Amino acid sequence: MPSLSSKKIKEACDRCGTCCRQGGPALHIQDRHLVAPGFLEFDVLVTIRRGELARYPLSDRPEPVRQELIKIQGRGRDWSCRFLQAESWSCAIYDRRPLACRLLKCWAPDEVLAIAGRDLLGRYDLIADNDPLLPLVRLHERECACPDLVESEIRLRSSARRAEMLRELEQLVNRDLAVRGMAMQRYGLSVARELFYFGRPLFQLLAPLGVTVTESAGGLTLQYRGA
Repeated sequence: MPSLSSKKIKEACDRCGTCCRQGGPALHIQDRHLVAPGFLEFDVLVTIRRGELARYPLSDRPEPVRQELIKIQGRGRDWSCRFLQAESWSCAIYDRRPLACRLLKCWAPDEVLAIAGRDLLGRYDLIADNDPLLPLVRLHERECACPDLVESEIRLRSSARRAEMLRELEQLVNRDLAVRGMAMQRYGLSVARELFYFGRPLFQLLAPLGVTVTESAGGLTLQYRGA
């Protein structure tokens, strides 16, 4: 059996793709120039709204985010960064990768931890003042803010409070979809760009809490199946 001292200690990035499989990076103010036509366009980005559950760098469990942030979209069931090339486990934009990727050293995390949650880009840093979707984004944020998911889970687990919680969430979920529908109908918004402008649909955020949905002519109906 090899001794601990004989094990190889990583001292440089070997582009193994482990961090990439945990999802795309959050973008910082220093990455603003990367969000441009032909490179990081809106259809490869996703907004994580305040209150959503997300995994911080090197964290082993999701936590509510304290401020809005923009990430590179993932893909597949594990939501790996969309720029991870599965055939070679390499990054398709390695030479122009965002700040968090450049600073992340899994063997020495101090640099990336120092920027976590700081100087983050949000939608209003990127959406032009004359973008016709901007009023709908503001309307959506006023009327469909992400609920407190920790408190929601507590109420859902309580048989005495569950029915009321489901009614509140159902109204919110259907209003969320209505605003998204307006954006698609009026401006032909694609599903990919929807993730940037409005973030993930609320019903998807509720799934980890044990909430399922059924569709009817009147909209979505929510049920609690247990986490």
